[in-house]
Amino acid sequence: MRQTNAESLMEGAYLKLRDMLFQQEIVPGQKLIYRELTELLKVSSTPIQLALGRLEQEGFVERIPHVGFYVKRLNMKERDDLYDLRRIIEISAVELAIKNKNPQDVKLLETISDRHVNYLPPVYDRKKYLLDIEFHKHICVMSQNEQYLNQLMRIFDHLYLRSRLNLVSPSRFLVTASQHQEIIKWIKEGNAPRARRSMDKHIRGAQKSNKLLFS
Repeated sequence: MRQTNAESLMEGAYLKLRDMLFQQEIVPGQKLIYRELTELLKVSSTPIQLALGRLEQEGFVERIPHVGFYVKRLNMKERDDLYDLRRIIEISAVELAIKNKNPQDVKLLETISDRHVNYLPPVYDRKKYLLDIEFHKHICVMSQNEQYLNQLMRIFDHLYLRSRLNLVSPSRFLVTASQHQEIIKWIKEGNAPRARRSMDKHIRGAQKSNKLLFS
């Protein structure tokens, strides 16, 4: 069905606001001012209101009555719940990835890992995030479970769009790279128990090291 002009404006505002979250141009806890957003996005207040309403439904912003919209912070309980769910999905996905693997998929996973290893920014930025996500996403693709993939991407959205990426310590880069290599090793060898344990260790380590993101 063809979009109306109003729907198109709302969709454009929604996508721009999501990108601003991703680029850390608006950050958790920040109040969103209609006037500033209309000037920045070059649209009227109506598409902005509709876009914020959609983001509120998705859990990325919150509306405080008589006060306005804020970028929603991720509290400790939400963080831990998301990591618990992520661990369940990815531990199962890596086992299915071994079961369903083919040489082309494994080669692509190695290529993705190499891209992540070779990019070393001074702070955790958008590109580093995307490269890390791509590694985990590809394992879910290899699992051939579409629901795992959909849920994992939703989890990453909430973990990162509602957190401060620049607070991740660069020292985590080398640990992550080493653990990615370990996971690949067990996938290639078809060792599901070791792969599951390595994935569990990797995600628990990420959860522990990223506490600053949610403080």
